[in-house]
Amino acid sequence: MAGIYVHVPFCRQACHYCDFHFSTKTSNAEGMVHAIVQEAQMRWAQNPAWQVEAFRTLYLGGGTPSLLSPALSKALLSGVAEACHIQLKDLQEVTLEANPEDLTAANLDAWKDAGVTRLSVGIQSFDDNTLAWMNRAHTGRQAEEGLLRANRAGFDSITVDLIYGVPTERSWEEDVQRALELPVRHLSAYALTVEPRTVLGTRVSRGDEPEPSDSRAAYEYQHLCSVAAQRGWLHYETSNWAAPLGEGEFGKALHNSSYWSGEAYLGLGPGAHGFLDGLRYANVSNNPIYLQSLRQHRLQQTKETLSNVDRYNERVMTGLRTALGISPEDLAQTTGHRPDEVDPRAWRSALESGDLIPIEDGRFRVPEDRWITGDRVASSLFLVS
Repeated sequence: MAGIYVHVPFCRQACHYCDFHFSTKTSNAEGMVHAIVQEAQMRWAQNPAWQVEAFRTLYLGGGTPSLLSPALSKALLSGVAEACHIQLKDLQEVTLEANPEDLTAANLDAWKDAGVTRLSVGIQSFDDNTLAWMNRAHTGRQAEEGLLRANRAGFDSITVDLIYGVPTERSWEEDVQRALELPVRHLSAYALTVEPRTVLGTRVSRGDEPEPSDSRAAYEYQHLCSVAAQRGWLHYETSNWAAPLGEGEFGKALHNSSYWSGEAYLGLGPGAHGFLDGLRYANVSNNPIYLQSLRQHRLQQTKETLSNVDRYNERVMTGLRTALGISPEDLAQTTGHRPDEVDPRAWRSALESGDLIPIEDGRFRVPEDRWITGDRVASSLFLVS
């Protein structure tokens, strides 16, 4: 079943490592909300295929959706739901990305009233010096207090983000411990990457900052894997861990899981991507142009029809990022290609080296201790046309 992703393209300030599309100019936030709702209406009307999709999740990402006023958050959620003919209460998951400094009692109550059932909180670190280095707007104490406040407000489904491999003096071990001791059901952790159009990218290119250490990133990743396993958390995707909820249930992120399994998703807002029936589209990553195009009742986007080769390569890449791995038989049925026939030598090499291991139901996965280099394994199995 499909999900809806809404990109809210505003941030309070620019994190030094981030290259996502956003603007710190929020004066047109109300106009942006109206435009996104209008886009949802247009996509629903223009493509009847969306009208037969069973939406089960809605995700407000960005950017920083928690910057919107409570009234605009409610208008955005209700407007998109009405445009897509869904009831928010019927969805399995309604997520809002939030920064810790926005987790006020008033905001939390408003989000619950608007239909939000899950919070994704960008903490990144609890170390204040590291947060300042990243140009984050919160402190470690604010992060902890905000999460506890959210839990008391009735949000029992909370995920937090951390970044590892950061070249500061912070204690990664302490960050992991503090995160796992908070009332959260889910944890995402990502390696620091140097993107060219960022403050960090500029500093590294000038020699003012060192390149992130691969050995440090590997150590910190493996440490998180070990500690999470000791606590019974499920490591179900390269960068994602879910807490045990009892009786074999875990706090997985349902919306993100649809991306990894190749399901359809409706993307709304500037910079958002969508996918349906082999067609991917990408909205323009420019707020003024996006707003102008909607005022003219048109969609400013690029489109790409995925070939069977494209779909095969993407399914291999995303599948090997998950604990479920890939099934050669399923790949053959859905894309017409299977890895053991695309490149038999590369397939045998991956098995013999231990980069791939067999699991149940004829599936194969990258073992956890090699997951940090899983993209290399996947790319070795690509079909190059």
